[in-house]
Amino acid sequence: MNIIDRYRSWNTKKKTRKYLQNISRAINSRLESGRQTQEKWEKQFSWYEGIMIHRSEFRNKDVMESLKLIRDLNPTASMAIWNFLRLSNTGHELECLKPTGSKDKQGLDYINSLAKRVGALYGGGTDQLINVLHLTAFTQGAICLEVELNEGLNDVVDFHAVDPTSVDFRKDKETGEIQLVQKQSDGTYKVLNREQVFYQPLDPDIGDPYGRSPILPVLQVVFFQTEVLKDLKAVAHNQGHARFDISIVEESILKNIPPSIASQGEQAVRQFVGKYIGDIEAAFNKLKPDDNFIHPDSVKVEMTGGTNGKSMDATALINIINQQLVASLKQLPILLGLNETSTETHGTVQWQIYVAGIESIQRGVKRVIERAYNVALQVQCRQSKARLTFNKLRTTDRFQDAQAEQIETNTWIARVQQGWVKNDEAANEVVGHDAVAEPQAPVTTTSAISRSRRLQVKRQPKTPANDTEDEYVKEMQGDWVPEVAVLTTKAADDFYNLLQNQVETYISRLEEADTPPTRVLVDVHRFMYSNNRKDLSDVPKSFVDWIKSNILTDEGEQLELWDAAGFDWIEQSAKIAGMYNIMEIDTELVFDDTNDDFLRSLSDRSRRAVELIQGVTDEHVIMALWDVVFEGQYSVTKAANALREDFAFSKGRARTIARTEMVGAARTGQWYSDKQSGMVIGKIWRSAQQDRTRAGHREADGQRKTLDEPFYVENANEKFEPLMYPGDNSEASADNVINCRCWYKRILEGEEEMLD
Repeated sequence: MNIIDRYRSWNTKKKTRKYLQNISRAINSRLESGRQTQEKWEKQFSWYEGIMIHRSEFRNKDVMESLKLIRDLNPTASMAIWNFLRLSNTGHELECLKPTGSKDKQGLDYINSLAKRVGALYGGGTDQLINVLHLTAFTQGAICLEVELNEGLNDVVDFHAVDPTSVDFRKDKETGEIQLVQKQSDGTYKVLNREQVFYQPLDPDIGDPYGRSPILPVLQVVFFQTEVLKDLKAVAHNQGHARFDISIVEESILKNIPPSIASQGEQAVRQFVGKYIGDIEAAFNKLKPDDNFIHPDSVKVEMTGGTNGKSMDATALINIINQQLVASLKQLPILLGLNETSTETHGTVQWQIYVAGIESIQRGVKRVIERAYNVALQVQCRQSKARLTFNKLRTTDRFQDAQAEQIETNTWIARVQQGWVKNDEAANEVVGHDAVAEPQAPVTTTSAISRSRRLQVKRQPKTPANDTEDEYVKEMQGDWVPEVAVLTTKAADDFYNLLQNQVETYISRLEEADTPPTRVLVDVHRFMYSNNRKDLSDVPKSFVDWIKSNILTDEGEQLELWDAAGFDWIEQSAKIAGMYNIMEIDTELVFDDTNDDFLRSLSDRSRRAVELIQGVTDEHVIMALWDVVFEGQYSVTKAANALREDFAFSKGRARTIARTEMVGAARTGQWYSDKQSGMVIGKIWRSAQQDRTRAGHREADGQRKTLDEPFYVENANEKFEPLMYPGDNSEASADNVINCRCWYKRILEGEEEMLD
């Protein structure tokens, strides 16, 4: 290196140091120690040693007591609590783990013995104590538990559930520490030991450590319901029963006044009339329910109220209150006996959301119980940690679980057939004991996801099943290739049948539509004399609209047909490739083909593919019919023949679709199995290096990325697109994935230098 180069190197290093120093100085000048903001409760005045963090008015002790009362007396609220406690406490398992992660049997024996005697007040051990903690969490929005130790501090006396409203928080003025305190009988506050008293809030607000009750809104609903029921009671009392309407005819009385009374003047007449009316009233009041009416013609008896009266319809109002009760109690309507119409999908989603809410509260109880057990282990001089696991609530369909189990069984069958594991080993994994017979023929893998078959009944295979390997796929490398090659041939036959059904459907609509209307033909003739046929953009809009409104009228149905068929095939391909691929890394690993991310990616891939496939089909239909019109002498027969002969409905296109989707799905299965293995850290793009290999794919050869980073590959328009793996269509255009036979080489742990 000459003197000029050394000077340049020294000058560059000097500028770099100065730049970094300036950045450091700028950062340090902007950073400050301590907290800059204040909580709202820090400004409050307090009589005690620290700053009290007061509860909001809706979370004080009086409100919580009212909530408990309604919880126990209101039928709907009581049912909600009952359902929650039965579902949330479905049993649990305890584990005791050493710092190394291995199981501590002696520690587990100790906490199991402890579990039987804690919560003595409730008489049920840990299981009953968990029930109490769940109840306080659901009612008051917080969990509080204390660990009582013996005098020697070497054993646990009991675990005590503490009423969350009996403890408060305050900030120590000197240390700034947030303390958990409890008011004593003499008015002072005792600071509780946070190593023995644990407080777990549920959904706390900013600056509020007390937590929020999930069912607090029920107060407003129940109070309103009570007032409404009182009003309805009054209405029912006044209008709900038929009553006698008795009227006295004054004119008749006056006519029948004895002359001796009338001659005595107005006062005597008034007294006579009053006595007459009083006698009638007394007589009617003495009547029994089955007595007959006997009265003079001066008395008129009618009926009022009951069915003759009109009142408001309370049903709509009661339904609104019930809806508010369901929402405030965080329940499903069916659990409260309030059935509402819902689809199976919506019902499943609602149940999953409800279970997620239960599991959220369970996690709070889990943390508190584990901390209590850890204190017990600590005073026993053990370094182990307790782990509590609640039994899972079922959120999936038994049919889907059975399908998943069948796929796992078939995976073990495939391993036995390949000679990778022994028959007894597979039997022990599947049924828990040695095999009772020799291996039988493998079972066909079925779909793990039940797809809609409403429209597939229209598709009847026209060709027999083909078990030959597709030559295009057969040329690739990998243990999964032979099986996927056979699947590709079968998928191509299935897709061809679907295309044939499509073209016959379109032809039948052509026959129904007959010739295009005059206005369309006029536009066509004008276009014919002024333009040359080029592509779809040159076709008159009126002609395109006529095709779409008469021929291509069921795009949604066709998309569903393609999605239902395509998903089944790509799912099988992806699972086969994933299974073989992960066993190439380690024969002890098992590919989880029920993983949500994996299945979701297949569903998204299928949706994107069918939209592209149907879009191309629609364009071919329009252009094929336009060719017939452009040539003149349009007829339904010519149009039908043009559609039948078009490439869009040919075996060649069916093969192209099958090859693209099956190989792309196999690459999807490979990538997800590599990710699940935990041993693959990177990848290297490898192009097929054939005459038909795209220029962009050839240039990408050797590109190195981490497993979660996309490759960037140039498409036909000289734009770079991200592909997580060859065949990934999530963001790539069709010309970057159709008939692609590229692959990637794995970079495993310990081969980090290959990423440089």
